[in-house]
Amino acid sequence: SRSDEPLFIPVAIGLLDKETGEEVVPTTVLQLKECTQTFDFPGLKGAVIPSILRNFSAPVKLVPSDGKVDESDLAVLASRDTDGFNRWDSAQQLYETAILKVINKESNDNSVDGVLETFGHTLKDEGISDDSIRAYALTLPSESAIAGAVTIIDPPAIRNARKHVKKAIANKFKGELLDAYNKLTAAIEADGDTFKVDGTSVGRRHLRNVYLSYLCSSGDEKEAAALATKHFNSATGMTDKLAAFNLLVSMSGEGEGAREDAIQKFYKDANGDPLVLNKWFACQASADLPDVLDRVVKLSSSHPDFTLKNPNRCRSLVLTFTMNAAAFHDEEGKGYKFLGDVLEKLDTINSNVAARTTAGSLIGWKRYNEKRASLMKAQLERLKSMPGISNDLLEIVTKGLK
Repeated sequence: SRSDEPLFIPVAIGLLDKETGEEVVPTTVLQLKECTQTFDFPGLKGAVIPSILRNFSAPVKLVPSDGKVDESDLAVLASRDTDGFNRWDSAQQLYETAILKVINKESNDNSVDGVLETFGHTLKDEGISDDSIRAYALTLPSESAIAGAVTIIDPPAIRNARKHVKKAIANKFKGELLDAYNKLTAAIEADGDTFKVDGTSVGRRHLRNVYLSYLCSSGDEKEAAALATKHFNSATGMTDKLAAFNLLVSMSGEGEGAREDAIQKFYKDANGDPLVLNKWFACQASADLPDVLDRVVKLSSSHPDFTLKNPNRCRSLVLTFTMNAAAFHDEEGKGYKFLGDVLEKLDTINSNVAARTTAGSLIGWKRYNEKRASLMKAQLERLKSMPGISNDLLEIVTKGLK
């Protein structure tokens, strides 16, 4: 609203004891109608931590008045809150804070202690009966989510920091993660070849795939390749197969052989199915490999199943690569040039896809450092001066240059 008048905001809140984490005030809905209001909770015996906006009671974003995140409070909420949404949100904030410390070179040996404590409690908490909730609570925020929390985006730094925190978690809880993974595997195998889509089965697969992701992040390439390959080969549905394939395509060193075998097998198993082939292209474009751009260029230029004339196929490879931020935003600008080359061709084939889907990857140049920004801007200028540029692409490029 553009009005200066306060809006009515229903704020669902509960209070947790700061020492024990026990809920001392159950969910209560406060009616916020003024710019400033005070609400009293009599009878409290000690310090408490508020669990605010439970069950996402209002579409607002909370920001600490002093701009500082209280990690100890977040750790309690992420480990003890009875509200599933706030428990997840607190964990995400805690993980994000740890990752940002690594990016800003503010981390030390104790920087991830809160994260490890929270992760361990969530991993072992028998009070969580829904596997999906546990899976979401254990998952680190995405690279794009971290990018939204910084002023100047440095994609490689974000990826490295996230991997650092994930590796620390994986090594700390390697034994527990493997035990939990094997337990879920046994439960899934007990169902036989029947693929179930009920909530319990979906949550079980989701959680097992989260465990697999951590187990493949410990740094032991040979062990990770063996586990991911077994998961890949035994998958009875696309969810499990893609979870393993996404990990395998990023493996190098001792995992290189497993990576290439999986790429060939996935392609063969696709048997020409266009939707499955789109996944095959997309997973390779999102790989965390130093030569991923070379691989994408090769696929786009010589693979018989790739064509710019197929919008979905184009998106699966080209657009997915632009979303592989650390690779696309290489400081030498090779990713930007590749996209510019593709857009020159694509604009004559399907200007709408070129403009609405792909060119948008360049227009956020103001959020990057000077070197990246100038290279992104140069590609926009190149496209704008292109003879015969379509109106669709010209509109997006012109707005992007402002």
